[in-house]
Amino acid sequence: MYLSETPMMTKISPLLAALCLGLATPALASDTKTSAPTLEWDSAELEQALAHVAQGNPEEGQRLHHYLYCSACHGTDGNSPSRNWPSLTGQKPDYVMKTLLDYKQNMRRDHYRKANLMTQVAQLLDTRQMADLAAFYARQPAPVVPPQTNHKLAKQGARLAQQGDDKRGIAACSGCHGEKGESGITPDTPALAGQTPEYFIQSMKMYKSGMRTSDVGGVMRMFAQPLKDSEIVALAHYYASLGNAQASARLAQTEAR
Repeated sequence: MYLSETPMMTKISPLLAALCLGLATPALASDTKTSAPTLEWDSAELEQALAHVAQGNPEEGQRLHHYLYCSACHGTDGNSPSRNWPSLTGQKPDYVMKTLLDYKQNMRRDHYRKANLMTQVAQLLDTRQMADLAAFYARQPAPVVPPQTNHKLAKQGARLAQQGDDKRGIAACSGCHGEKGESGITPDTPALAGQTPEYFIQSMKMYKSGMRTSDVGGVMRMFAQPLKDSEIVALAHYYASLGNAQASARLAQTEAR
């Protein structure tokens, strides 16, 4: 059943908007629980859970994006206006659906206040609706280059992202996330191009500390362990710099008028 515009939904939307805007403040960016969740995906279970993602309807997904007020945190079309919430535009549909399933099944508690909100939102959705939202975001252009991107740091992160560091056992990020951060080779490897540096850093630190356990087989936790904080920051700005440059230019021209 698809969500329709009902009195209930008109009440839910402003509530979600208020929660999102309240949570998108820097003061709450480090508010986390002290214990990590224990639930984790099995590869076979995840494959089965994502079996219907290709049937998603982007038009219905756009309606859901509006009625659930996702735009308050993730932007009008999924391109986040906040440094603390991820952009979803151009993201792989199976990754978006997996993330929603993570929240619905209480697998994401890495940032408690945000995770609590997203868990409540995910409880409103069935798997068809998750697939619809995923299809909508996937149809949008890749995120624009975030304005806070530091291109000097981006150059520092490029080598590690493309080549890794064999001496320290660090694999090249591009091996899973694509040469330009445009895609992942499995549902657990999202597109990274244009992601806000702050959200990227936050996520990597959660993997490194073991607070985020939604990565299949613990791959990201293992990858993050040897990374220095400065390397995480450099990688964050590198992937931010790979955003949709043409869309960024158009946005800058619009804002200048």
